[in-house]
Amino acid sequence: MDVALITSLYRSERYLARYTAHVLDVGTQIKKAGLELELIIVANDASDEERAVIERLVRTPDFTVRVTYVERETLYASWNRGVRGSSAPVIGFWNVDDVRTAEGIIEGQRIIQQGCLYVYFPADIVRTEKIGKLLRFKRRIHYEALPYERTRFTQTMQGMSFFMFARELYERIGPFDEHFQIAGDMEWSVRAAHDTDFCAATHDGGTFFLHGENLSSINNPRLQVEDNVVHLRWKAWENVRPAKPDLMRACWTEWGGAALPEEMEQKLWGEGAFERWKNWQHAYRRHRLRVQISEILRAVPRWMIDRTGTRPLFARLGIVHSKGEH
Repeated sequence: MDVALITSLYRSERYLARYTAHVLDVGTQIKKAGLELELIIVANDASDEERAVIERLVRTPDFTVRVTYVERETLYASWNRGVRGSSAPVIGFWNVDDVRTAEGIIEGQRIIQQGCLYVYFPADIVRTEKIGKLLRFKRRIHYEALPYERTRFTQTMQGMSFFMFARELYERIGPFDEHFQIAGDMEWSVRAAHDTDFCAATHDGGTFFLHGENLSSINNPRLQVEDNVVHLRWKAWENVRPAKPDLMRACWTEWGGAALPEEMEQKLWGEGAFERWKNWQHAYRRHRLRVQISEILRAVPRWMIDRTGTRPLFARLGIVHSKGEH
């Protein structure tokens, strides 16, 4: 095997048709490129519908599909289970509600084969914008793969869920931390960034669809808590932000966190911490709203032009690009 892609499933029925269609197409392209693909599916508390789709997928002739049925566990427990159950030297993940590209997977495998241990990609995010209760439209935003710089990559997760890595790196720095529900990929990638240099790919890794069911929604208070845990472990105090105090303290102490400086404990769960968190949350949401309004004001004219089919006309007049802007 050359590449293993791991998918964790839980109540994924609404995404399975699109997922299987893309997996079959990408698997065929990877085979034509001369690579052997291994798809590892970890199905959590699988429904009858999920089992039926999985069993049909197993019969594909273009790549190997291995399936493990488990009781419900965290995403990162399933990822670790998938890594342990795979045999390929190059590993990546395919979330059921995302789309990966064959070109990205092929390039990632080649870069790792040449000696890099971690590859990240340009990628798209598609999110639904709403104006009032009636008008909704999807907006695609493209993110380039920024040049690798260790400080940046130890502060935030780059490349979304499309990164690929060598099994050698996983064996060196250890498995994903199964305490995490949201930021386990960030925590693991920060560990990796402290260990090795990353490599940027040129082909898009895929498309991440932002919707209300994403665990990483900004409305989920656990997101900031888990981000903080990562920064606290590396004593990156300047990156720690206010978080829900009781949840912050519980996660830090229950996960075996070391004693913190007194001023940091006061900031996170001392007197006034709840008010600081609510104020920070309110300010952040206002900032996000301003950004969203700005993006919508720019996006609506483009959406109307595409909707009415007048882009070629406006492009000839030099008003817009021939292709939609990101």
